[in-house]
Amino acid sequence: MKVFSQIISAVFHPLLMITYGILLALTYTWLAVYPFAVKALIAGITFTITAVIPGLLILLMVRSGAASDTELSDRRERAVPYLIFITSLLVCLFYFHKMRLPFWLSAVIIGCCVALVTALFINFAWKISSHTLGTGGFLGGVMGGADMQMINPFWCFILVIIIGGLVAMSRIYLKRHTPMQAYAGFALGFLSVFGVLSMSYTYLFN
Repeated sequence: MKVFSQIISAVFHPLLMITYGILLALTYTWLAVYPFAVKALIAGITFTITAVIPGLLILLMVRSGAASDTELSDRRERAVPYLIFITSLLVCLFYFHKMRLPFWLSAVIIGCCVALVTALFINFAWKISSHTLGTGGFLGGVMGGADMQMINPFWCFILVIIIGGLVAMSRIYLKRHTPMQAYAGFALGFLSVFGVLSMSYTYLFN
């Protein structure tokens, strides 16, 4: 069970959720009409900006002693990594703008920034799960994006909810978070991303 929980935590690491989201969008929305080379470029650069670079910087912090471990177990050590990830999302937002990608994709990134900034301040007083924050934001992006695209990917909703449950269970089992910290992270991620997407829809079409 411990190995399974560690695998789930690694596969659905917060730094990977943006990449999973863009891959889903490039496969199941009208963006699927893009040539493969263009889709590979978008996904590859998104992965580099939001996963590789912040991951390497966090690893450098651990190697230099600025953080105790890559899990950032001590909430007091999370401020700089959160700022690194927020910065990477802002760079990604600029990249999406330059690539003229649809605004709803940018709204997902903005929602993620809202969730991370909120979590950053919460962590000064109370530890909140960044893993479930990521899966909650992913579900919010899927539901909000589906609403904008006027589609109903029921299987995808169920799959993401199951993944969110597995991630929460894994973090609790590994004693990285309490149940309340896991649930709060999921709720914050979902409400932030889905809320920003809903507001962007209202702004664009009303």
